[in-house]
Amino acid sequence: MPVPGPIRYPGRRVAGVVVALALVGCTPSGVVDPPAVRSTVNPTGSVAVGAGGRSPSGARTPSDSPEPLVPAATVAGIDVSAHQVRVDWARHRREGVRFVWIKATEGTTWRSPRFAAQRTGARQVGILTGAYHYARPANSSGTAQARAFVAGGGGWMPDGRTLPGALDLEENTGSTAGGDPCHGLPPARMVAWVRDFTTTYRALTGRDAVIYVKAELWDRCTGASRRFADTNPLWLYDHDGGPEPLPAGWRRPTVWQSGIRDGLDRNVFHGSLEELLTWARTP
Repeated sequence: MPVPGPIRYPGRRVAGVVVALALVGCTPSGVVDPPAVRSTVNPTGSVAVGAGGRSPSGARTPSDSPEPLVPAATVAGIDVSAHQVRVDWARHRREGVRFVWIKATEGTTWRSPRFAAQRTGARQVGILTGAYHYARPANSSGTAQARAFVAGGGGWMPDGRTLPGALDLEENTGSTAGGDPCHGLPPARMVAWVRDFTTTYRALTGRDAVIYVKAELWDRCTGASRRFADTNPLWLYDHDGGPEPLPAGWRRPTVWQSGIRDGLDRNVFHGSLEELLTWARTP
C-alpha cells in the first residue's frame, strides 16, 4: 500500500514458499463461476470450510482441527492506491486476480482522487473491491477516522462484490509524534484507538473491519492485545516468505500480503473463490 510519507518495514530475504493460484473462468456477463467447494456459514456469518475449518478472522470453530497457514485453496488479489495512476484491470483479471483493496482515505482530511475510478475499473471486469483507510492515530480519534473513511467510500453493502473495509495500521516513520513507531500512543491508548475505529465502523456499516498489520508492530504498539482476534479478520503484512509470525490472538490470516510484483502489492485470500464470494456478501 504505497502512500505518501510512511514507509513499510524493510523486508528480510528468506526462503520463500510457492502458492498455487488457479485461474478461474467467468461467464459471458463477467460474473465469476465459483468452483464446487463445500462450505457453510456459521451463525455469526463467518465462513467455515467443512467440519474442521476456521472463520475468516482465524477464530476457532466448534470442531476445529489443525490446518496449514497456506491452505490448498487460495485466491489471488492486489491492493492499490493513488500512486497507481494506470492499472490494467483486464490483464490482472486474466492473470487470476479476483479481489482488490483500494486506498480511499487517510486521517480525517485526505481522500484519494483516484479511488472512484479505480473501483469502477476493477468492477467492470468482475474483480471484487474493498476500500482501506490509512490510520493516523496521532492526528485524531479512531471514531473520527472511521466516520471519515465511510464517508469517503469505505462503506460496505451485501451486494456480493464489496469487501469489508480495512484499517491499515502501519509504523509511524515520519516526524509526527516525535517519530515514535507507535504514533506516540502507549499500548492501552492504541488498543482504545483501534477499538473506537472498529466499533464505529461496525455501527455505521454492519460489518467488522479487516485489520491490516505486521505482527511486530501489532505486538509492540498494542502490548500484544488479543482483543480483536475473534471479531476482526486479519490482513497480514509479511513479505518474508510465509504468512507468519502472526499478531497476538489470531490463528491465521484471512488475507496475506505476500510481496510485490510488477509494482503492485500481491495478496492471497486463504480459502476458495466460493468462500471469498460468501465472505464478501455475508455480515
